[in-house]
Amino acid sequence: MKSTLILGASRGIGLGLTSELISRGWQVTATHRSPAPELAATGARLAVADMDDDATLTALAASLAGERFDHVLINAGITGPRSETATNVSRDAMAQLFWTNAIAPIRAARLLLPLIKDGGSIGFMTSRLGSVGSRDHGYAELYSASKAALNSLTRGFAVQDVGSRDIAVLNLHPGWVKTAMGGDGADIDVATSAKGLADVIETVRGPGQRYLDYTGATIPW
Repeated sequence: MKSTLILGASRGIGLGLTSELISRGWQVTATHRSPAPELAATGARLAVADMDDDATLTALAASLAGERFDHVLINAGITGPRSETATNVSRDAMAQLFWTNAIAPIRAARLLLPLIKDGGSIGFMTSRLGSVGSRDHGYAELYSASKAALNSLTRGFAVQDVGSRDIAVLNLHPGWVKTAMGGDGADIDVATSAKGLADVIETVRGPGQRYLDYTGATIPW
């Protein structure tokens, strides 16, 4: 039985992916910050962790120290101040956005990397909006910048931390999904995104880093 640890699984894409992988026979350990009855109903093993709280992440890593996972997914993220730009955003709001979307995921990845089996993978939930190479618009400039920062940090993580280990590093774009973050006008539903992401997680193996969407298509950095 394959196993995964999903950070940030109480709702949206994390919850959908938990359900999808369990339906495929995976053993899923899923984290949440507050009571999550829908997540509990999936049958996943639950654990408490807050991406913004180093103490809870350290405790999570310690509690799982004897285990090894085929995949670890770091899914947590926020949209930040949607209507603001670099011109008018406050220092505190921008610091929180970058901390949650870029810094905290790397800190978590470094703590959890020893839990991944050789031949396994680690995934970061990023966005196509974090692609500098395909940015030909000014939409969501602060959120996009935070995901570009995450992508940049994961490049260093893949080289410095993963190094020569046989572990795939996956930067994953879930699509524009109908969630609280994506809104009702998004392109696809959670089930479609979760199915595609599960396919990518199950099939992409081998060392190296890939930036992929939920269909498996490559995104330019």
